[in-house]
Amino acid sequence: NHTLITINGSAITDNSTSNGLSDLGVIDTTFANQLHLIDGPMSTLYGANAVGGVIDIQTEKAVNNKLKTSIGTQGEKKISLMNSFGDNKQFNLGLLVDQTEGISVYPDGNEKDGYDLSGLNLSYNGKYNSSDYKILFIRNHQESDLDASGADDLDYEGTTKFNFFQFNSNTNLNIGKLNIILDTNSWDREYKNGSEIDNYYSQAINYQSVIVTNKEKINNAIGFDYKFYKADFENRGSYNSSVDKDGEQFGLFNNADLKIGKLILSAGYRIDENSHFGNQSTYRIGSAYKYNNITLFNSYATGYKNPTFYEMFGADNFGYKGNPNLKPEIAYSTEAGINFKNNLIDSEATIFDTKIKDMITYGNSTYSNDLDDSSTMQGFNLDLNLKIKSFDFKNSYSHLHAVNSTGTWLKRRPHDMLYSSLTFRGKDWSVGGSLSFYGEHADTHSSNYSTIIMKERSIFNLKYTFGNLTFNLNNIFDDTYQRPHGYNQGGRNAKLQYWLYF
Repeated sequence: NHTLITINGSAITDNSTSNGLSDLGVIDTTFANQLHLIDGPMSTLYGANAVGGVIDIQTEKAVNNKLKTSIGTQGEKKISLMNSFGDNKQFNLGLLVDQTEGISVYPDGNEKDGYDLSGLNLSYNGKYNSSDYKILFIRNHQESDLDASGADDLDYEGTTKFNFFQFNSNTNLNIGKLNIILDTNSWDREYKNGSEIDNYYSQAINYQSVIVTNKEKINNAIGFDYKFYKADFENRGSYNSSVDKDGEQFGLFNNADLKIGKLILSAGYRIDENSHFGNQSTYRIGSAYKYNNITLFNSYATGYKNPTFYEMFGADNFGYKGNPNLKPEIAYSTEAGINFKNNLIDSEATIFDTKIKDMITYGNSTYSNDLDDSSTMQGFNLDLNLKIKSFDFKNSYSHLHAVNSTGTWLKRRPHDMLYSSLTFRGKDWSVGGSLSFYGEHADTHSSNYSTIIMKERSIFNLKYTFGNLTFNLNNIFDDTYQRPHGYNQGGRNAKLQYWLYF
C-alpha cells in the first residue's frame, strides 16, 4: 500500500479502494515490453503515494507480431495477439482472452471461483515536425466469482472494468526536449451478492509537462503537473456507505544529476498543493561512485502518502465512520549499497532505514494518524546473479524489521524473503527450477479480524522450454496455503505455453 503503479509514468491509482491500491490482476500487460522498478521514496518525481517505490509498466514504439496461447490446470485457457500494421508499422493492436475455472477462494470450500478476463489495447506512433508522439488506449474487463469471509458463497460475483488513455509527446528543443503527457484512467467495479449490489467508481485526469536538458556534465528535469481525481461508491448491504468526493493537486518539481568524473551527485525537490491536504514538500539527495567494476551509492529521500476517500468519508452498519481530519503519512528513507558487476557476476548489497511519521492506523471503528512516534522499516537486500557457461544462477534475499510506534509488527511484511533459481540453457532448449521462500509475518484473521502470525512458506517450481514451447510445473510439492489469510492459493498447478512470431 506504499507502492505507486504507473503506465508510461502515469499513475493508475484506484481512488475508491481503502488503500488506494491498483489491482494488477485485472490489467492485461501484453501491451508492455518491460517493467521499470524504482526502489524507495520517489515523491520528488511522482508526488503522492510513491513512498515504497514505483512500478512503471512501459510500452515500446513497435511490437513484434506474436500469437501466444496457453492451457493449464483448473481449466485455464489463454490466447493473446500482438500485431503491428500500417505503412510504417505505426499502429499496434493487442487482444487477450483469459479464462479459468479457478479454485475455491475460501480455503475449505468446494465451489470453484473462476474468472474471465478480456483485454484490448491500441496505440499509434506519429511524428509532427520536431515532435514524436504516441497515443495509447487500454481497456480490460474481468468477471470473477468470489467467496464470503469464512464460507463458500454461490451467488457472489464481481465485475471490474479498467480504462486508460494516454497522449505522450516529445519535442526537440535547443536546450533539450519537452515532454508532455495527458492521460485519464477509470476503475469501475460492481459486486453482486444475491440481491445486494455494491458499486465503486474512480476516475483521474492528469497533465504533465517536463523540460529535460542533457548536457555533458549535468542532466536536469523541471516540470509541472496537475491531477483531478474523484471517487464515487455506493454500498447497499452490510457495509452501507455512500461517498461522492473529488480533489485536485498541483505540483512543481526539479530533479538534477551532476557528473564529476566517476562521481554522480543527484538531488530533487517538489512542492504539491492538494485541495484536501494543503501544501506538501519533498526532497531527495544521493550519490554514486564507480571504480572499475564496483559502484558505491547512497541516498536520503522523503515521500508521502495521502489518505483515501474511504478512510476519510466512508461508513458502515457496524459503527465504522471515516475521519475527514486525516493527515498524509510522511516517510524519511536512508539507503546505502555496493554493486559489483563483470561478465560472470552481477551482485548488489543494500541496507535501508525508513521511518514513517503519522502512519494511518485503524482502531475504535475509524482511521487515525499514529501521533505517538514513527513506524520504522529497517533491513537489507542481497542480490547475486551468476552466469557460468550454460548455467544461470539467480538469488535474491531480503531481511526486514517493520514495526509501528509501539514495537508491534506491521502486517503482511515477512521478516525474511528468498528467491533462488538455477537454469541450464542448451542450444534451443532450457530447464530449471526455482525456490520462493517468505518467512513469518503478521496478518489479519479473515473471520474475526484479530492479528495472527502466519508461518513461513517455501514454494518450488520447475520450468522447461523447447523452442517456442514452455512447460511450467508450479508448487511441485502441492503445498496448500493462504496468502493473505482467508485467500486460498491452491496446490500444484501446471501450464503449457506456445507462442508464434509472424
